[in-house]
Amino acid sequence: MRTIYEAKDLIRSNYGKRAIIKVMGIRNKSEIYEGIISECYPNVFVLNTKNGKKSFSYTDALVGNIVVNIK
Repeated sequence: MRTIYEAKDLIRSNYGKRAIIKVMGIRNKSEIYEGIISECYPNVFVLNTKNGKKSFSYTDALVGNIVVNIK
């Protein structure tokens, strides 16, 4: 992805699909969330997991703070 618009298009085109999101943390720690992309807003999208809802920004996907894998 090169632009924020490509990041938004990728997420929005996979609305309602199962996704695995890896959040890159500090000191090589990471968290993994699995769920369904349930909501898309202008600046963030929401992943509905079994433990609740988790929101992520498109900017984080663009700069590599999160890695989105669509199943």
